[in-house]
Amino acid sequence: MKNFFTLIIIFYSISCSEEYSSDSDRDENISDTIELPALRTNSSFNQPYRILKTTISDPAVFDKNYGNLEISIGYVLRYYFYTAIDLNSDKNELISMDRTTFTMPDTSDSVELIRAAISEISDMSYGSQENDQFITKYFDGCIDLTKVNKNCIAPLIIYPVCGCDGFTYNHYTLAECSGLVSYTQGSCD
Repeated sequence: MKNFFTLIIIFYSISCSEEYSSDSDRDENISDTIELPALRTNSSFNQPYRILKTTISDPAVFDKNYGNLEISIGYVLRYYFYTAIDLNSDKNELISMDRTTFTMPDTSDSVELIRAAISEISDMSYGSQENDQFITKYFDGCIDLTKVNKNCIAPLIIYPVCGCDGFTYNHYTLAECSGLVSYTQGSCD
């Protein structure tokens, strides 16, 4: 009987270590295929960064400026939000540090995709802190975090406004729900 329990414990130890190594191998394989790696990592999780999987295959589309800032959308996501960008995937999805998967919009517009990813990240516990720090650093006086309303209901009428952050909003209600302090009529382009 003692030998039987010893065999079960050995089997369990081997199967657990194999499972761990396969997760580890999978993470290393994902890291090897990512063309735009996260520029910072967070050691609080098994996976130290998020991954934005996208159907977009051209890394150059992530070189566009983030709103009216002089930094790229790719840099903002990869540096401030600890997120790698995995190009040429089957679908757009965000994988969090705890490996939860979130569906992203089916779009080839890199700015729309990055903004959707940041919106999803800002609802996460660590992500909300990252978002607040980013907003405070770059959009202080433009975005009032106390006025952000994620449950905003805006009219379906398209009445574009250009926010002080350099992004076009389809309606001034969306700009106000995003916490914008000021905006002008018309698109930013």
